[in-house]
Amino acid sequence: MAETARAEDSRPVLGPDRRARGPRWDEAMRLAYATGDEAARARASALAGSSAPVPLAEAFGRTLAGDLRALFDVPHYDSSAMDGYAVSGPPPWTLDDTESLRELRPGHARTVVTGGVMPAGASGVVRSEYTHSEPDGRGVRIGMRPDSPGSELDPGRHVRLAGREAAAGDVLASAGRPLTPPLLAMAGISGHDDVPVLPPVTAALLLTGDEVRTSGTPAAGEVRDAFEVQLPHVLRAAGIEVAAVRRIGDDRAVTREALAELVDLADVVVSTGGTGRSDADHVRAVLTETAGSRADPGAGDRLIIDELGMRPGHPTMLAMRDRRVPAGTSRPVPVLALPGNPLAALAAMRIVGSAVLRGLRGSDPEVPLTVPAAQDLPAEKVDRLVPARPAGSAGPVPSVGPGTPPAPGTRDHEDAWLPVEHVASNMMRGLTMGRGWLVLPTRPVRAGERIAFLPLEW
Repeated sequence: MAETARAEDSRPVLGPDRRARGPRWDEAMRLAYATGDEAARARASALAGSSAPVPLAEAFGRTLAGDLRALFDVPHYDSSAMDGYAVSGPPPWTLDDTESLRELRPGHARTVVTGGVMPAGASGVVRSEYTHSEPDGRGVRIGMRPDSPGSELDPGRHVRLAGREAAAGDVLASAGRPLTPPLLAMAGISGHDDVPVLPPVTAALLLTGDEVRTSGTPAAGEVRDAFEVQLPHVLRAAGIEVAAVRRIGDDRAVTREALAELVDLADVVVSTGGTGRSDADHVRAVLTETAGSRADPGAGDRLIIDELGMRPGHPTMLAMRDRRVPAGTSRPVPVLALPGNPLAALAAMRIVGSAVLRGLRGSDPEVPLTVPAAQDLPAEKVDRLVPARPAGSAGPVPSVGPGTPPAPGTRDHEDAWLPVEHVASNMMRGLTMGRGWLVLPTRPVRAGERIAFLPLEW
């Protein structure tokens, strides 16, 4: 269903025992990451042998198809870590800059710069600022200043030994890791011109709802699309290639057919709408009709998350469906079913979707941050994810609960944060003003108290 406020996010989230149904936001992140990780391992196995070398300049964000090993020692020669003198033995030393390749004899010194080759026979490097020089009958004599630290003469001081960062053959990154800028740099300095990568991780979008219009002014009972113009960018920002966007109406047979088609087409499927519990919510019906338990990883279709113990985004679902293309193969594909209300969908995307995509791309699980609250906040009935901004940023301070004047952060360099306005599940305006997400707990929060925080991902 689309972004109108309908049953899927307005129904009560508390059962008779007053506890939220579905996993809490942090548990949902853990389940979602494990789901993405399982899919990533199955995908890597299915794609074994289909990797291709890609030049380093084009490999950012791609997934390693095999272990990345150093082709030679890094550094590949002993070098100086400072500008100064390579020395042999205790001071004083006679400056010997005439033959850079000759072994340095005891009692002699040779000028070196940072990164320069260390001469054979050197016992260490002394920084130029700790030395003095004077001519003598045999040339220039180098001595240590009286105020120089004794550690300056320790054996091996300021020397970068060959292989200190990596030895030839060391595994720099294991197969399945996404290639980050530092990892690409490490690949280059260890001898690689290209790296073997898997095909890009792909996503397919399924947008549902008879009432959704993609242009013009919608009539009463209709709404403008809020997803096709933003979700592809959210996915691309996470390093995912959008393989297909499919729009359908509210029809169960069409929904079943579309999900089956997209699961066979992409590595993850993201749908919008149809996750409530009315007769018109066909995504939920299709995902549950053949689903086994998440506790049985050997099962084919499984329901991992049936709903979330948070608002907005409570009717979010996460399932595993079997991909059976090419014929005779089978591997699990995550299906993330987002609610039709736009803020609810983006909140669920931030909690569940981000974790699934991290696992699928081989990234580490996210560790949520904390920030100080700018004012007193009332207890929520269930954990609530809200767009927020620093209290000192532009814009009016919203009225949230009983409230107190904005409090300074608990650390000098930190801003205190507060929710913005326009954060109903069917609204987008609040997220356009937010600079991150606060997780409001089910207890009162005092101004200055630290609470969970998730940054924006664009």
